[in-house]
Amino acid sequence: MKNYILLVALLTFIFSMNSCKKNKTTDPTPTTTPTGTLIMHLHTNIDTNEVDSYDTLYTTAEGRSMSLHLAQMYISGIQLVKLDGTTYDVPGTGGKFLKVMETEGYPLQNIPVGNYKSIRFKVGLDAATNALNPTDASESSLLNIPAMWFSTPVQPDGYVFANVQGTIDTSAAMNKTPVTFSYKIGTNANLVSVSMPDQNYSVSSGGTTYSHMIIDYSQLFSGIQLNQVANLSVGTAAENASSIATLIKNNIPLMFHYE
Repeated sequence: MKNYILLVALLTFIFSMNSCKKNKTTDPTPTTTPTGTLIMHLHTNIDTNEVDSYDTLYTTAEGRSMSLHLAQMYISGIQLVKLDGTTYDVPGTGGKFLKVMETEGYPLQNIPVGNYKSIRFKVGLDAATNALNPTDASESSLLNIPAMWFSTPVQPDGYVFANVQGTIDTSAAMNKTPVTFSYKIGTNANLVSVSMPDQNYSVSSGGTTYSHMIIDYSQLFSGIQLNQVANLSVGTAAENASSIATLIKNNIPLMFHYE
């Protein structure tokens, strides 16, 4: 009787082990979506002149001289448009950065492999990020930059979305010494959407793809009466409610085009 019980126990154990092995081999293998890197390569220009250094005068095609003393802006809310019109939102902190003249390449990592036709983004920060303290643990590297503050402390005015300073010839004949301009564009009302035209590109597994774009700062002055001194400065959150700030905001999408 004892031998019979041992035999039954042994057979039960063997059957149990075989079942486990069968289940393991039939379990589906986890899969991961292949990804690559898209680099937004952003050039700083004054018309067709690429800006190599601050405080250097360049001349536009129409003959107006202009220089940049500072040119930087927040890029956020990046969306990649697929061929079928659907979009991929670049998540989290990977989808926002501060564009400065000294740096041209901004990598967007872990982008799903596929074919895309366009890119959309915002110049500025979403309302939630704009309300954060500059030392916030998740965003301090992005926000703790005094040049992008309206005041100290930062709140309640939020951050400067685009800080552009330099000099420009304001004369009708374009033959005078350039004078100073300074624009600090921000506040939630002045978050700007940019939609680039269609230009097909592909992201391959483990590969790197570039999207080359130009930011032409001369376009910031489209429609602005340069001979009016008041039109050459926007420096506070209150001044961002002015008509000149609205005009500058509306000019920001005009600054971007493909290389």
